[in-house]
Amino acid sequence: PLSLRTIGVAEIQRNPGGNRDISRVMQTLPGVTSSNSFRNDLLIRGGGPNENRFYLDGVEVPNINHFATQGASGGPVGLINVNFIREVEFYSGAFPANRGNALSSVFEFQQREGRDDRPGATFFLSATDAGLTLEGPIGEKTTYLLSARRSYLQLLFEALELPFLPTYNDFQAKIKHRFDDKNELTFIGLGAIDQFRLNEAANETEEQQYILNNIPDNEQWNYATGLVYKRYTASGYWTFVVSRNKLNNNSVKYQNNDESSPENLLLDYESEETENKLRIEHTARFSDFRLNVGVGAEQALYTNRTFNRIATGSGLQEVDFSSELTLNRYFMFGQLSRKFFNDRLALSLGIRTDANDYSSDMNNPLDQFSPRFSLTWAFAERLAFNFNTGIYHQLPPYTVLGYREGGVLANKQNGVRYIRNRHLVAGFEFNTAASSKLTVEGYY
Repeated sequence: PLSLRTIGVAEIQRNPGGNRDISRVMQTLPGVTSSNSFRNDLLIRGGGPNENRFYLDGVEVPNINHFATQGASGGPVGLINVNFIREVEFYSGAFPANRGNALSSVFEFQQREGRDDRPGATFFLSATDAGLTLEGPIGEKTTYLLSARRSYLQLLFEALELPFLPTYNDFQAKIKHRFDDKNELTFIGLGAIDQFRLNEAANETEEQQYILNNIPDNEQWNYATGLVYKRYTASGYWTFVVSRNKLNNNSVKYQNNDESSPENLLLDYESEETENKLRIEHTARFSDFRLNVGVGAEQALYTNRTFNRIATGSGLQEVDFSSELTLNRYFMFGQLSRKFFNDRLALSLGIRTDANDYSSDMNNPLDQFSPRFSLTWAFAERLAFNFNTGIYHQLPPYTVLGYREGGVLANKQNGVRYIRNRHLVAGFEFNTAASSKLTVEGYY
């Protein structure tokens, strides 16, 4: 009810100033803003950019932007190829129980399937990058979608004598195989390689010199892959999802950008986040009810190695820090929905619980019990009242959980817990006789 917006690919492509970037299109929606004009940090209903979750055909994708901020999801350029997208479902409230670890929003990206009649190709060129999309059949039961993109923004920046040169590359794939009418297997892949280099030739003005002396070289790569198996039955279907995602983030800075001596090293940062995930869920319809239940487990690996010389009033202070963390998580969920009075009233009740082995403060699933409830009542032919409320939990970023002091996990001793958010949303929806809809909604 209400706090769901479905956006088609045509709307994304036609959005003024969107540059075929899904994240920029999202910034134009009600209740959504961004930190500044050149980044895709989505701040939804007052939340932070790390409180959103993204799913690509049911596979969770932590990063959908190039040059992502570690621990969040924002960046200056979108990563997902719009040529793959059929539609996007945007939840700003009433999150489904099978989509956890989110406080502000959930995005469901539904990808189209590749052509099954003949091979096809699409070449695209924008103001910042160029790419190629390939699609077609592999035999009678398999289709594929593949794409690659590379920016040429660094050439433009160099011509304009800017002191930094960003380069981004991304890759995307979807391969679907139908065994028969009741069984199908889909492979999902998404990856990026981002490089941020200094243009030391642009060293004339004070502004150029300041940027060259303060910004480090940065290299980042990430990927997310997953297998989605669906088994259809007479009353519903089973879904099995196995996925893996990884982020590698590196930054290096030398004094005066002189790499000839180790004594000039000011910053050497390297961090990795790896997640392996399994989710099993069953969706069924019986009588007038719709039921979705499931379980899941995840293993996370986090490493951080930081060397930093910081200028203080008494001279240079050295920070030499390293940390490693292995975290095991599990969750269970269920949601039951039904319509009454000739579909005029629709009710949905969901429950979810999460836990992990980080500490005793987070290993009891009852402490992260997350109920949610929503309803819609059509009291006129085209006018309806909608309401939803819920409690949602999210794990703190790995940069928080993995922080150490004296070799000890400091925030484990400090009693860090899941972040909790309570939603209360209500509003009205008016559907015209044509193809328009007007909604008014308040949230707390």
